[in-house]
Amino acid sequence: MRQPSITVAICSSLPLDMAGLVLIINRLPGLQLVMSDAEPPPHVLVWDARTSDLTNFPAFPPLTSVLLLITSEEIGDLPRGVAGLFSKSETPEALGMAIRQVARGEQYISPSLALAILKHKQSGRSAQAVDHHNLTKREREILALLGKGLSNKAIANRLYLSVRTVEGHLAKLYPLLGIHSRMEAILIAARNDFSSPIK
Repeated sequence: MRQPSITVAICSSLPLDMAGLVLIINRLPGLQLVMSDAEPPPHVLVWDARTSDLTNFPAFPPLTSVLLLITSEEIGDLPRGVAGLFSKSETPEALGMAIRQVARGEQYISPSLALAILKHKQSGRSAQAVDHHNLTKREREILALLGKGLSNKAIANRLYLSVRTVEGHLAKLYPLLGIHSRMEAILIAARNDFSSPIK
C-alpha cells in the first residue's frame, strides 16, 4: 500500500530561494507541496529564515511542525514552536530526511549547526550554562535524552515512565531554564553534558 504523502508548505522572503525550495521538494519522494493556509494544515512548514525574519514568525497551525533553514551565523534566540534547525549547507536529500523526521513529531538539528553551538558555548548568551545542582537526576536524564533528539515517547520508554510524566518534567524545566520551547531545551542539552555525574 502506498504511504500517504507528507504535506509541506514553504515560507521564504526571497523569490529565488522560494523557487529553489519548490524545485527541491517537488523532486523528493513522499512529499507534497501545499499552501501554508491549506486545509487540512500542512504537516511541515519549511521556513527559509534570515536573522531579520526571526522576529516576524509567520502564523501557522499548532499541528504544523516548523523546520527552520538557517546558517551557523544566524543561531540565536529562536521563536517558539520550531521543531528543527536545518543548515543551508546540507544536501536536498538531507532536507527530505529532516522534513520526514519533524513530520513524525521528532526534532532535527543539522550536525554542523550542533557543532557550531558547541564551539560557541563559551561566548556570551550562547553559552547558556546550566547549574546542574539545580536539577534533579531525572531532569538531567530527560535533558540528556532530549539532546540526542529522542521524542517524548522514546524518552518515556527509555526511562520506564509515562509520556505524561515526561511532559510534566519538561513543563517544569522550561521556566527553570528560562526558555519557552522544546527546541531551546535541545540546544541547551547540546551545550551542556547532562549525562555526566555531578562533581
